[in-house]
Amino acid sequence: MPIDKELIKSKIHSKEDITLKTITDMVAYKIHESPENMGPEANFLAATEAVAQYISEKFKDFDSLKTHVSQRDKGMKSINDIADTVYNYYQDKQLLSFDIVKNMISKVKDVNVKMITDIVAYKIYQSPDDKGPELNFISAETFVAQYLSENFKNLREFRRCLSDLGKGSYALEAFADLVYKYYCQKKN
Repeated sequence: MPIDKELIKSKIHSKEDITLKTITDMVAYKIHESPENMGPEANFLAATEAVAQYISEKFKDFDSLKTHVSQRDKGMKSINDIADTVYNYYQDKQLLSFDIVKNMISKVKDVNVKMITDIVAYKIYQSPDDKGPELNFISAETFVAQYLSENFKNLREFRRCLSDLGKGSYALEAFADLVYKYYCQKKN
């Protein structure tokens, strides 16, 4: 029988288990540094949920978690390793939404996504659909956010696709071409 998720959350919120609280804080910080940043409180709640879900799936009780932490290494290294594992787990479960991608573009949280958007905006500028720099960028931002949120579960899946397309600017151009052709040439 797995550990109850609500019990794990309660131990995190009450700071009863300092290891769980530290892991959660580290995961919340990783979320803060990522394109999925939703603000301090929401990041902490998402981290709490991810830690509780991961722990309940992987460990049968708190003793097995403590044993796992102590077997890996002493001190913060083992806690950091678990936080990394939980964050990767969170990323795999985190779905890309239109709003998350749009936020990534506007705040330049992922340079590749921003550059793809710029390339799509330039392609619009070169087309008969040109409506000026600002509207071209807004259209490109919308197209890229829509395309990513509809075709990729998470950032890791998107990055795999980019690497399959090639290296560096070639991959970005190729991806921008996909988005542009899908939205702008579809109507012709």
